[in-house]
Amino acid sequence: MKVEGTRKHRKLVVLCVDRDADIWVVNRNTPIIGFDNVLKLAVDFAIIRPEDSDANAIFAALNIVQRLRKEGYDVEVAVVAGDPVDDLKASLRIKQEILKVKEYTKADVAIMVSDGKDDEVIVPVVHSILPIESIKRVVVEQARGVEETYILIGRYLRKIFEEPRFSKIFLGVPGVIIFLSSILTAFGLLDKVTLVALGIIGLTMIFRGFSLDKKFEEWWESSPVIFASAVISLLSITLGIVYTSISLESYEGIRAVGRAVYVMTPFIIFSVVSLLGGKAIVKIIRRDIRIWHEAVGFVFIVFLYQILNIVSGIIMEAATYPETDVIRILLKSNLFIWLGLAIGVTGLLTGIFTLMERSVREDLLRKRAIIGLQLRAKLKKLKAKVKRT
Repeated sequence: MKVEGTRKHRKLVVLCVDRDADIWVVNRNTPIIGFDNVLKLAVDFAIIRPEDSDANAIFAALNIVQRLRKEGYDVEVAVVAGDPVDDLKASLRIKQEILKVKEYTKADVAIMVSDGKDDEVIVPVVHSILPIESIKRVVVEQARGVEETYILIGRYLRKIFEEPRFSKIFLGVPGVIIFLSSILTAFGLLDKVTLVALGIIGLTMIFRGFSLDKKFEEWWESSPVIFASAVISLLSITLGIVYTSISLESYEGIRAVGRAVYVMTPFIIFSVVSLLGGKAIVKIIRRDIRIWHEAVGFVFIVFLYQILNIVSGIIMEAATYPETDVIRILLKSNLFIWLGLAIGVTGLLTGIFTLMERSVREDLLRKRAIIGLQLRAKLKKLKAKVKRT
Protein backbone atom coordinates (compact mmCIF):
# COMPACT_ATOMS: atom_id res chain seq x y z
CA MET A 1 0.00 0.00 0.00
CA LYS A 2 1.44 3.34 -1.09
CA VAL A 3 0.24 6.84 -0.25
CA GLU A 4 3.39 8.82 -1.04
CA GLY A 5 1.62 10.71 -3.81
CA THR A 6 -1.05 12.04 -1.46
CA ARG A 7 -0.64 15.64 -0.33
CA LYS A 8 -0.71 15.85 3.47
CA HIS A 9 -3.24 18.66 3.58
CA ARG A 10 -5.84 16.46 1.89
CA LYS A 11 -8.33 14.60 4.07
CA LEU A 12 -7.91 10.82 3.95
CA VAL A 13 -10.38 8.18 5.09
CA VAL A 14 -9.41 4.54 5.55
CA LEU A 15 -12.44 2.48 4.55
CA CYS A 16 -12.75 -1.08 5.80
CA VAL A 17 -15.42 -2.75 3.67
CA ASP A 18 -17.34 -5.79 4.95
CA ARG A 19 -19.49 -6.72 1.97
CA ASP A 20 -21.32 -9.67 3.58
CA ALA A 21 -21.98 -7.74 6.83
CA ASP A 22 -20.38 -10.23 9.24
CA ILE A 23 -19.81 -7.40 11.72
CA TRP A 24 -23.56 -7.19 12.30
CA VAL A 25 -23.09 -9.83 15.01
CA VAL A 26 -21.57 -6.95 17.03
CA ASN A 27 -23.17 -3.77 15.69
CA ARG A 28 -25.73 -3.26 12.93
CA ASN A 29 -25.53 0.54 13.13
CA THR A 30 -23.05 0.99 10.33
CA PRO A 31 -21.10 2.94 9.23
CA ILE A 32 -18.79 2.95 12.25
CA ILE A 33 -16.63 6.10 12.13
CA GLY A 34 -13.71 7.16 14.35
CA PHE A 35 -10.61 5.38 15.67
CA ASP A 36 -11.99 4.56 19.12
CA ASN A 37 -15.34 3.32 17.77
CA VAL A 38 -13.67 1.12 15.16
CA LEU A 39 -11.17 -0.21 17.72
CA LYS A 40 -14.02 -1.25 20.04
CA LEU A 41 -15.78 -2.90 17.10
CA ALA A 42 -12.59 -4.77 16.14
CA VAL A 43 -12.04 -6.10 19.66
CA ASP A 44 -15.67 -7.14 20.17
CA PHE A 45 -15.82 -8.79 16.75
CA ALA A 46 -12.50 -10.62 17.24
CA ILE A 47 -13.78 -12.03 20.55
CA ILE A 48 -16.98 -13.34 18.94
CA ARG A 49 -15.49 -14.40 15.57
CA PRO A 50 -11.71 -14.79 16.08
CA GLU A 51 -11.32 -16.88 12.92
CA ASP A 52 -13.01 -14.40 10.58
CA SER A 53 -10.75 -12.57 8.12
CA ASP A 54 -12.83 -9.38 8.54
CA ALA A 55 -11.37 -8.96 12.04
CA ASN A 56 -7.88 -8.87 10.53
CA ALA A 57 -9.04 -6.34 7.93
CA ILE A 58 -10.40 -4.00 10.63
CA PHE A 59 -7.17 -4.18 12.65
CA ALA A 60 -5.20 -3.58 9.44
CA ALA A 61 -7.25 -0.41 8.83
CA LEU A 62 -6.46 0.81 12.38
CA ASN A 63 -2.78 0.05 11.81
CA ILE A 64 -2.78 2.13 8.61
CA VAL A 65 -4.41 5.06 10.42
CA GLN A 66 -1.79 4.99 13.19
CA ARG A 67 1.11 4.95 10.72
CA LEU A 68 -0.32 7.75 8.59
CA ARG A 69 -1.06 9.98 11.58
CA LYS A 70 2.54 9.56 12.76
CA GLU A 71 3.63 10.77 9.32
CA GLY A 72 1.45 13.86 9.65
CA TYR A 73 -1.53 12.93 7.47
CA ASP A 74 -5.08 14.09 8.26
CA VAL A 75 -6.77 10.70 8.28
CA GLU A 76 -9.92 9.10 9.69
CA VAL A 77 -11.11 5.49 9.72
CA ALA A 78 -14.56 4.01 9.03
CA VAL A 79 -16.13 0.59 8.65
CA VAL A 80 -19.00 0.06 6.19
CA ALA A 81 -21.10 -3.06 5.72
CA GLY A 82 -23.23 -4.50 2.91
CA ASP A 83 -25.84 -7.25 3.10
CA PRO A 84 -25.43 -10.92 4.19
CA VAL A 85 -27.80 -12.32 1.54
CA ASP A 86 -28.37 -10.10 -1.49
CA ASP A 87 -25.33 -8.96 -3.53
CA LEU A 88 -27.27 -6.11 -5.16
CA LYS A 89 -28.52 -4.81 -1.81
CA ALA A 90 -24.97 -5.12 -0.46
CA SER A 91 -23.57 -2.83 -3.16
CA LEU A 92 -26.39 -0.30 -2.72
CA ARG A 93 -25.98 -0.26 1.06
CA ILE A 94 -22.22 0.16 0.82
CA LYS A 95 -22.69 3.10 -1.54
CA GLN A 96 -25.15 4.78 0.85
CA GLU A 97 -22.85 4.26 3.83
CA ILE A 98 -19.80 5.64 1.98
CA LEU A 99 -21.84 8.74 1.15
CA LYS A 100 -22.51 9.15 4.90
CA VAL A 101 -18.82 8.67 5.67
CA LYS A 102 -17.83 11.26 3.07
CA GLU A 103 -20.36 13.75 4.43
CA TYR A 104 -19.25 13.21 8.05
CA THR A 105 -15.46 13.14 7.53
CA LYS A 106 -15.27 15.63 4.61
CA ALA A 107 -12.75 13.23 3.05
CA ASP A 108 -11.12 13.93 -0.32
CA VAL A 109 -9.68 10.48 -1.05
CA ALA A 110 -10.01 6.95 0.34
CA ILE A 111 -7.74 4.07 1.19
CA MET A 112 -9.71 0.87 0.88
CA VAL A 113 -9.08 -2.14 3.11
CA SER A 114 -10.74 -5.51 2.60
CA ASP A 115 -10.07 -9.21 2.98
CA GLY A 116 -9.70 -9.42 -0.81
CA LYS A 117 -12.75 -11.63 -1.52
CA ASP A 118 -14.91 -9.13 -3.42
CA ASP A 119 -12.51 -6.35 -4.49
CA GLU A 120 -13.57 -6.51 -8.14
CA VAL A 121 -17.15 -5.66 -7.10
CA ILE A 122 -16.45 -3.19 -4.28
CA VAL A 123 -13.79 -1.03 -5.95
CA PRO A 124 -16.12 0.56 -8.58
CA VAL A 125 -18.70 1.32 -5.87
CA VAL A 126 -16.15 3.10 -3.68
CA HIS A 127 -14.51 4.87 -6.61
CA SER A 128 -17.87 6.29 -7.76
CA ILE A 129 -17.97 8.35 -4.56
CA LEU A 130 -14.36 8.86 -3.47
CA PRO A 131 -11.13 8.59 -5.44
CA ILE A 132 -9.22 5.52 -4.25
CA GLU A 133 -5.64 6.41 -3.34
CA SER A 134 -4.62 2.88 -2.42
CA ILE A 135 -6.02 -0.61 -1.79
CA LYS A 136 -4.93 -2.85 1.05
CA ARG A 137 -5.85 -6.51 0.69
CA VAL A 138 -5.52 -8.42 3.96
CA VAL A 139 -4.67 -12.07 3.41
CA VAL A 140 -4.64 -14.23 6.55
CA GLU A 141 -1.68 -16.56 6.69
CA GLN A 142 -2.62 -20.22 7.22
CA ALA A 143 -0.40 -23.10 8.25
CA ARG A 144 -0.51 -26.07 5.88
CA GLY A 145 -0.66 -28.85 8.42
CA VAL A 146 -3.40 -31.46 8.46
CA GLU A 147 -4.90 -30.06 11.65
CA GLU A 148 -5.25 -26.58 10.15
CA THR A 149 -6.79 -28.06 7.02
CA TYR A 150 -9.49 -29.73 9.10
CA ILE A 151 -10.11 -26.44 10.90
CA LEU A 152 -10.58 -24.64 7.60
CA ILE A 153 -12.96 -27.34 6.37
CA GLY A 154 -14.94 -26.97 9.59
CA ARG A 155 -15.19 -23.22 9.10
CA TYR A 156 -16.50 -23.61 5.57
CA LEU A 157 -18.98 -26.24 6.71
CA ARG A 158 -20.24 -23.84 9.37
CA LYS A 159 -20.68 -21.18 6.70
CA ILE A 160 -22.78 -23.67 4.72
CA PHE A 161 -25.06 -24.23 7.71
CA GLU A 162 -25.23 -20.66 9.02
CA GLU A 163 -25.17 -18.35 5.97
CA PRO A 164 -28.38 -18.37 3.88
CA ARG A 165 -26.67 -17.74 0.51
CA PHE A 166 -24.67 -20.99 0.92
CA SER A 167 -27.27 -23.11 2.74
CA LYS A 168 -29.82 -22.62 -0.07
CA ILE A 169 -27.53 -24.37 -2.53
CA PHE A 170 -25.60 -26.89 -0.43
CA LEU A 171 -28.48 -27.91 1.89
CA GLY A 172 -31.71 -26.89 0.18
CA VAL A 173 -31.17 -28.54 -3.22
CA PRO A 174 -29.86 -31.89 -1.86
CA GLY A 175 -32.71 -31.84 0.66
CA VAL A 176 -35.30 -31.51 -2.11
CA ILE A 177 -33.63 -34.31 -4.10
CA ILE A 178 -33.59 -36.66 -1.08
CA PHE A 179 -37.21 -35.84 -0.20
CA LEU A 180 -38.50 -36.47 -3.75
CA SER A 181 -36.36 -39.60 -4.02
CA SER A 182 -37.98 -41.04 -0.91
CA ILE A 183 -41.46 -40.31 -2.33
CA LEU A 184 -40.62 -41.92 -5.70
CA THR A 185 -39.15 -44.95 -3.91
CA ALA A 186 -42.33 -45.32 -1.83
CA PHE A 187 -44.39 -45.43 -5.05
CA GLY A 188 -42.06 -47.95 -6.69
CA LEU A 189 -40.47 -45.45 -9.08
CA LEU A 190 -36.88 -45.90 -7.98
CA ASP A 191 -35.68 -45.91 -11.62
CA LYS A 192 -36.89 -42.29 -11.97
CA VAL A 193 -34.79 -40.94 -9.10
CA THR A 194 -31.76 -40.14 -11.29
CA LEU A 195 -33.95 -38.35 -13.84
CA VAL A 196 -35.66 -36.24 -11.16
CA ALA A 197 -32.32 -35.43 -9.45
CA LEU A 198 -30.79 -34.27 -12.74
CA GLY A 199 -33.90 -32.19 -13.43
CA ILE A 200 -33.70 -30.45 -10.05
CA ILE A 201 -29.97 -29.78 -10.42
CA GLY A 202 -30.57 -28.44 -13.94
CA LEU A 203 -33.36 -26.12 -12.77
CA THR A 204 -31.17 -24.87 -9.91
CA MET A 205 -28.33 -24.09 -12.33
CA ILE A 206 -30.79 -22.26 -14.63
CA PHE A 207 -32.21 -20.26 -11.71
CA ARG A 208 -28.78 -19.23 -10.44
CA GLY A 209 -27.30 -18.72 -13.90
CA PHE A 210 -30.07 -16.38 -15.07
CA SER A 211 -30.69 -14.87 -11.58
CA LEU A 212 -34.32 -16.02 -11.77
CA ASP A 213 -34.55 -16.08 -7.96
CA LYS A 214 -33.90 -12.33 -7.86
CA LYS A 215 -36.33 -11.73 -10.71
CA PHE A 216 -39.01 -13.70 -8.87
CA GLU A 217 -38.34 -11.58 -5.79
CA GLU A 218 -38.75 -8.43 -7.89
CA TRP A 219 -42.00 -9.82 -9.33
CA TRP A 220 -43.27 -10.57 -5.82
CA GLU A 221 -42.45 -7.05 -4.64
CA SER A 222 -44.06 -5.47 -7.72
CA SER A 223 -47.10 -7.77 -7.95
CA PRO A 224 -47.77 -10.83 -5.72
CA VAL A 225 -50.60 -11.91 -8.06
CA ILE A 226 -48.30 -12.17 -11.09
CA PHE A 227 -45.68 -13.94 -8.97
CA ALA A 228 -48.23 -16.51 -7.76
CA SER A 229 -49.50 -17.11 -11.30
CA ALA A 230 -45.91 -17.54 -12.54
CA VAL A 231 -45.17 -20.12 -9.82
CA ILE A 232 -48.38 -22.03 -10.62
CA SER A 233 -47.50 -21.93 -14.32
CA LEU A 234 -44.00 -23.27 -13.63
CA LEU A 235 -45.37 -26.05 -11.42
CA SER A 236 -47.82 -27.02 -14.15
CA ILE A 237 -45.05 -27.32 -16.73
CA THR A 238 -42.84 -29.26 -14.29
CA LEU A 239 -45.62 -31.72 -13.42
CA GLY A 240 -46.39 -32.08 -17.11
CA ILE A 241 -42.78 -32.98 -17.92
CA VAL A 242 -42.64 -35.54 -15.09
CA TYR A 243 -46.00 -37.11 -15.99
CA THR A 244 -45.12 -37.18 -19.70
CA SER A 245 -41.79 -38.90 -19.06
CA ILE A 246 -43.58 -41.57 -17.02
CA SER A 247 -46.32 -42.12 -19.63
CA LEU A 248 -43.87 -42.60 -22.53
CA GLU A 249 -42.49 -45.95 -21.32
CA SER A 250 -44.46 -48.00 -23.90
CA TYR A 251 -43.92 -45.55 -26.80
CA GLU A 252 -40.96 -45.20 -29.12
CA GLY A 253 -39.82 -42.96 -31.97
CA ILE A 254 -42.36 -40.65 -33.62
CA ARG A 255 -45.25 -42.18 -31.67
CA ALA A 256 -43.54 -41.05 -28.46
CA VAL A 257 -43.44 -37.49 -29.81
CA GLY A 258 -47.16 -37.58 -30.62
CA ARG A 259 -47.97 -39.02 -27.22
CA ALA A 260 -45.83 -36.35 -25.52
CA VAL A 261 -47.69 -33.55 -27.32
CA TYR A 262 -51.06 -35.08 -26.35
CA VAL A 263 -50.13 -35.56 -22.68
CA MET A 264 -48.42 -32.15 -22.30
CA THR A 265 -51.27 -30.18 -23.94
CA PRO A 266 -53.47 -29.79 -20.80
CA PHE A 267 -50.45 -28.76 -18.70
CA ILE A 268 -49.35 -26.19 -21.31
CA ILE A 269 -52.88 -24.77 -21.55
CA PHE A 270 -53.22 -24.54 -17.76
CA SER A 271 -49.82 -22.85 -17.54
CA VAL A 272 -50.75 -20.19 -20.10
CA VAL A 273 -54.19 -19.69 -18.49
CA SER A 274 -52.48 -19.14 -15.13
CA LEU A 275 -50.19 -16.45 -16.53
CA LEU A 276 -52.98 -14.69 -18.40
CA GLY A 277 -55.27 -14.93 -15.39
CA GLY A 278 -52.68 -13.28 -13.13
CA LYS A 279 -52.17 -10.42 -15.56
CA ALA A 280 -55.94 -10.02 -16.00
CA ILE A 281 -56.49 -9.77 -12.23
CA VAL A 282 -53.78 -7.11 -11.92
CA LYS A 283 -55.29 -5.08 -14.77
CA ILE A 284 -58.78 -5.36 -13.26
CA ILE A 285 -57.42 -4.04 -9.95
CA ARG A 286 -55.66 -1.18 -11.75
CA ARG A 287 -58.68 -0.58 -14.02
CA ASP A 288 -56.44 -0.89 -17.05
CA ILE A 289 -58.33 -0.67 -20.34
CA ARG A 290 -55.77 -2.99 -21.97
CA ILE A 291 -57.32 -6.01 -20.26
CA TRP A 292 -58.61 -6.93 -23.71
CA HIS A 293 -55.12 -8.34 -24.41
CA GLU A 294 -55.81 -11.12 -21.91
CA ALA A 295 -59.37 -11.57 -23.23
CA VAL A 296 -58.00 -12.20 -26.73
CA GLY A 297 -55.41 -14.50 -25.19
CA PHE A 298 -58.12 -16.63 -23.55
CA VAL A 299 -59.91 -16.92 -26.91
CA PHE A 300 -56.68 -18.00 -28.60
CA ILE A 301 -56.11 -20.66 -25.90
CA VAL A 302 -59.35 -22.38 -26.97
CA PHE A 303 -58.01 -22.68 -30.50
CA LEU A 304 -54.54 -23.64 -29.24
CA TYR A 305 -55.95 -26.58 -27.28
CA GLN A 306 -57.70 -27.94 -30.34
CA ILE A 307 -54.68 -27.32 -32.59
CA LEU A 308 -52.29 -29.18 -30.25
CA ASN A 309 -54.66 -32.15 -30.03
CA ILE A 310 -54.90 -32.25 -33.83
CA VAL A 311 -51.10 -32.10 -34.15
CA SER A 312 -50.66 -34.99 -31.72
CA GLY A 313 -53.25 -36.99 -33.70
CA ILE A 314 -51.42 -36.29 -36.97
CA ILE A 315 -48.09 -37.44 -35.53
CA MET A 316 -49.63 -40.61 -34.06
CA GLU A 317 -51.39 -41.48 -37.34
CA ALA A 318 -48.26 -40.82 -39.39
CA ALA A 319 -46.29 -43.11 -37.08
CA THR A 320 -48.95 -45.86 -37.10
CA TYR A 321 -49.50 -45.79 -40.87
CA PRO A 322 -46.16 -44.72 -42.38
CA GLU A 323 -47.29 -45.63 -45.89
CA THR A 324 -50.06 -43.00 -45.82
CA ASP A 325 -49.35 -39.65 -47.50
CA VAL A 326 -48.64 -36.97 -44.88
CA ILE A 327 -50.40 -34.27 -46.92
CA ARG A 328 -53.56 -36.39 -47.01
CA ILE A 329 -53.40 -36.79 -43.24
CA LEU A 330 -53.01 -33.02 -42.82
CA LEU A 331 -55.96 -32.23 -45.06
CA LYS A 332 -58.16 -34.80 -43.35
CA SER A 333 -57.31 -33.45 -39.89
CA ASN A 334 -58.74 -29.93 -40.50
CA LEU A 335 -55.55 -28.45 -39.03
CA PHE A 336 -55.43 -25.63 -41.57
CA ILE A 337 -59.07 -24.74 -40.89
CA TRP A 338 -58.41 -24.38 -37.16
CA LEU A 339 -55.23 -22.40 -37.80
CA GLY A 340 -57.17 -20.08 -40.09
CA LEU A 341 -59.94 -19.68 -37.52
CA ALA A 342 -57.41 -18.94 -34.78
CA ILE A 343 -55.63 -16.30 -36.84
CA GLY A 344 -58.85 -14.80 -38.17
CA VAL A 345 -60.76 -14.61 -34.88
CA THR A 346 -57.83 -13.32 -32.81
CA GLY A 347 -56.92 -10.83 -35.53
CA LEU A 348 -60.53 -9.59 -35.79
CA LEU A 349 -60.86 -9.25 -32.01
CA THR A 350 -57.51 -7.47 -31.81
CA GLY A 351 -58.59 -4.98 -34.47
CA ILE A 352 -61.96 -4.32 -32.80
CA PHE A 353 -60.49 -3.86 -29.34
CA THR A 354 -57.68 -1.67 -30.69
CA LEU A 355 -60.22 0.68 -32.27
CA MET A 356 -62.29 0.70 -29.07
CA GLU A 357 -59.20 1.46 -26.96
CA ARG A 358 -58.20 4.28 -29.30
CA SER A 359 -61.74 5.71 -29.14
CA VAL A 360 -61.79 5.56 -25.33
CA ARG A 361 -58.36 7.20 -25.12
CA GLU A 362 -59.47 10.00 -27.44
CA ASP A 363 -62.58 10.57 -25.27
CA LEU A 364 -60.39 10.73 -22.16
CA LEU A 365 -58.06 13.24 -23.83
CA ARG A 366 -61.05 15.38 -24.83
CA LYS A 367 -62.44 15.31 -21.29
CA ARG A 368 -59.03 16.25 -19.86
CA ALA A 369 -58.74 19.10 -22.37
CA ILE A 370 -62.23 20.38 -21.44
CA ILE A 371 -61.42 20.15 -17.73
CA GLY A 372 -58.17 22.03 -18.37
CA LEU A 373 -60.01 24.81 -20.22
CA GLN A 374 -62.56 25.05 -17.43
CA LEU A 375 -59.84 25.32 -14.81
CA ARG A 376 -58.09 28.05 -16.80
CA ALA A 377 -61.36 29.98 -17.11
CA LYS A 378 -61.94 29.74 -13.36
CA LEU A 379 -58.37 30.92 -12.69
CA LYS A 380 -58.90 33.94 -14.96
CA LYS A 381 -62.11 34.83 -13.10
CA LEU A 382 -60.32 34.53 -9.74
CA LYS A 383 -57.48 36.74 -10.96
CA ALA A 384 -60.01 39.32 -12.19
CA LYS A 385 -61.75 39.34 -8.79
CA VAL A 386 -58.43 39.73 -7.00
CA LYS A 387 -57.50 42.72 -9.17
CA ARG A 388 -60.88 44.36 -8.51
CA THR A 389 -60.48 44.00 -4.74
